[in-house]
Amino acid sequence: MTIGDVKVTIRKGDQALDNARMSIEKANAKLADATALAIAALHDSERGEARQSREALREAADEVELVLRRIKAAKDHAAAYLAVIG
Repeated sequence: MTIGDVKVTIRKGDQALDNARMSIEKANAKLADATALAIAALHDSERGEARQSREALREAADEVELVLRRIKAAKDHAAAYLAVIG
């Protein structure tokens, strides 16, 4: 594999990360809508299932943010590597 091939592969990977980020952001918007509805429906409930549901929704939102940060880090590392190899 040549340096040119490596660059092409990294750029394709970078584009795949962009596509993944956009898909995750769309899913996150839907999650936010679902969370708002669920919180509104469960806001007065102190039942264990309601508390677990609210916690699960918060954890899901946290995971989305983590994935988006990891995608950004992967893109940053790929860009740095491309800069090194020219």
